Amino acid sequence: MLLLRTGRFNFSRCYAAGAEFLKNVPLTKRDGEIVKVDDLKNKAIILYFSSGWCGHCRLFTPKLKKWYDEAAKHENIELVWVSRDREAKHQIDYYNKALPNVPYIPFGDRHILEFLTKYDVKTIPAARLVNNNGEVIDQEVRNKVQVHYCFNSFRISSSQMLFFLIKEQNIFHNANFSIRMRVKWTPES
Repeated sequence: MLLLRTGRFNFSRCYAAGAEFLKNVPLTKRDGEIVKVDDLKNKAIILYFSSGWCGHCRLFTPKLKKWYDEAAKHENIELVWVSRDREAKHQIDYYNKALPNVPYIPFGDRHILEFLTKYDVKTIPAARLVNNNGEVIDQEVRNKVQVHYCFNSFRISSSQMLFFLIKEQNIFHNANFSIRMRVKWTPES
């Protein structure tokens, strides 16, 4: 399970790391290197579904890249990119521009559609932590990376963020709202 702890993610040992389910899937890296399943042995695998034409993906991918670059220093982790781009050129352009040097499934491979179905990916970007058999361990990876990015962007601790959220909830709970041309917020005395 993917957890947020002291500003870093910590992978518990409740899953079998590895990528046996990827043994028949062609994986390539930026330099054209073919990735073998043995290269992914004992690594936690995160499948990342995105594309260059997707605005939300273009906003989220830099956050994921920053998180991955940091997490990969401390954890035995690998990100595998599953592209939803509509042309091979667009896939490669987006990969070279936005993603870290991680394995990806080449454009047009049948496994892309199989993974979209198997992992119930309805919208992108999406990220799934999977075990050695390809079973989903955590499907909230995207949300957790967003939260991690938010904490680190503002340089606040999780306890400070919790205090802020509680304070904000109490303010809005006790607030009067009147609608004119725009929302006017007036706290009660």
